[in-house]
Amino acid sequence: MRTEDHLYKGWQVGITYESLDAGGVTMPGMIRLLNEMEEHQMNLLSLMMTGYELFSPGHDGFAWPVRNSRLECFRDMKCLNADMKTEFVSKVIDEAKKRGIGIQLFTNLAIYNPERIRSSYPGACEQMYKDGEKFKWLFCPDSDDVWQLENDEIEDLLTVYDQKNVQSIGYERLSYSGGSCYCEDTKRLFHTQTGLEITDFNRGDEILEKWKSETILKKMSEMNRRIKVIRPDMDVWLHSSCASGWGHDPKRLRSQGIDYVIPHVAHFPMTKQDLFTLLDRIAPNDIVLHFCVRNKALKNYNIWVKTPEIIKMIGEWIKEYMCDHSNLKGVLFFNENTVPEENRKAVYELIKEL
Repeated sequence: MRTEDHLYKGWQVGITYESLDAGGVTMPGMIRLLNEMEEHQMNLLSLMMTGYELFSPGHDGFAWPVRNSRLECFRDMKCLNADMKTEFVSKVIDEAKKRGIGIQLFTNLAIYNPERIRSSYPGACEQMYKDGEKFKWLFCPDSDDVWQLENDEIEDLLTVYDQKNVQSIGYERLSYSGGSCYCEDTKRLFHTQTGLEITDFNRGDEILEKWKSETILKKMSEMNRRIKVIRPDMDVWLHSSCASGWGHDPKRLRSQGIDYVIPHVAHFPMTKQDLFTLLDRIAPNDIVLHFCVRNKALKNYNIWVKTPEIIKMIGEWIKEYMCDHSNLKGVLFFNENTVPEENRKAVYELIKEL
């Protein structure tokens, strides 16, 4: 939990996302990881509770045994943890507590299988470019059904895992994308609120970008208030680099209930100056870096392949920035499922130096 001098050092692991096992990660595998984390004095395990066939074939949907019947269409039937008879994450949460490791539940929001979503949320619509092209699998927060789904998803996840050692909830895509959204729901909302036509504006136009921020921040505030009703003691983490067009105004996130921002670091090639500029932009928020240390690209997602040398180099940048910026509160390494042994060793070397 939040303290002034606390430094987070942890892994994020997909329960199904990039899992090497047919049923997702297993209880023995998670115990192995917890023991390894304890040995290396790590204190945070973030559990990514959903998967996406679009990026990581083999699994799609929610990786927990949903209670809300409306969410049943998203439950990953291949996932061991999504079946109440074989669910084990509740035990992982307790085992982590014994080792002094806090748990974060993480979900994306807005990325859904278009074929599955409409069986329960028929009014859901994808985000759309100005020319009418739809974003693949990315749904619009201005759709009433999408907004209902996002709230249902968070509430269900927190209800199923109502355990004290779940210390934070993290989410990402409560947002627009850079070139969106021009769907009918957004057109209608923009016109109602401004009297203007959204199609008269392009990405980057001040009126449009200000409106995006106001709309997303309002939804974020509502979402975070609901989270605090369920768990008043829980921290809320936003996985975002506050990129242009998303609607994530870094100067106002804290006032909307965001405790930490987790920016993407090294998903794609970057320089030290790129990193410092990114972190300066997100200030004054407390930041925990989301550091991709994988060495293989995904389907439809061509990430920056890492080596131990790259991890060490970026680690030096992190340490340098941390010396002069007390709001940098740690590092979360992603995705433990597909990190080779040589990269894993580089991660633990960096942990010792933080």
